[in-house]
Amino acid sequence: MITTGCSKKDGQVVIYTSMEENRNKALKEQLAERFPDKDIIVQYLSTGNSAAKIKNEGTNVEADIVLDLETAHMANLEENFADLSSFDTSIYLDGVNKSNRYLTWTKYTMNLIIDNKYFKEHKLNIPKTYDDLLKPEYKGLIAMPDPKTSGTGYGFYLNVVNIMGEDKAIEYFKKLKENMREYTTSGSGPTNLLKQGEIAIAMGMTSQGVHAINEGYDFKIVSLDTGSPYNTTSFGIIKGKETNENVRKVFQWLINDFGKYDKEHYLP
Repeated sequence: MITTGCSKKDGQVVIYTSMEENRNKALKEQLAERFPDKDIIVQYLSTGNSAAKIKNEGTNVEADIVLDLETAHMANLEENFADLSSFDTSIYLDGVNKSNRYLTWTKYTMNLIIDNKYFKEHKLNIPKTYDDLLKPEYKGLIAMPDPKTSGTGYGFYLNVVNIMGEDKAIEYFKKLKENMREYTTSGSGPTNLLKQGEIAIAMGMTSQGVHAINEGYDFKIVSLDTGSPYNTTSFGIIKGKETNENVRKVFQWLINDFGKYDKEHYLP
């Protein structure tokens, strides 16, 4: 049985996941099929909230497995994660994983996703640079994931820091705030707002733009002149939970089976 909740019982396996709703839905369905006799809880937490919970609670956190957490958070919280050396990770190419405490889950790019219809109707030029996003004609038309809670938002922030330097980047985001319609908690938030017609420019994951276009939305993915920023997420087991046989079985299944499915269907 698979539910979403926060109260843990003996024998349960609790997974904190920062994936989007459609990916979590697939995870739940496949867990139920693969482990019908196990009580597995899949609980969504944004990457920032998941990291904060682990930081505050350490190895006493309810989760057994943490999935799709932004890798910088995993690195900062590494002491809370178990050594994974005993797991079979031969599915990975050499050099992909940088730690024995967590494994790479995704590598994804980020771009602007724009509403073609809105841009044509209002005769707007397509933005090509970060500075273009500061133009007054885009006021109230942009949404971006909050860097404090979203790995995608943090990726955009780091990209601007790398281009401009930290001080200028901070000033830039103060100016960009004037044109923002909303900072979303999750990385999928801007694309969802774009689908709802509430904005015209989403700063989001390229894959989400691709899925929206495949669903029939008249969107366009725009790469800035400075290139597409990218980020990675990782997954691991909370230290002390790696001795639980149910946790081990689920984790190995994530490595060998669902990880492959997730990339083939959502993040190629």
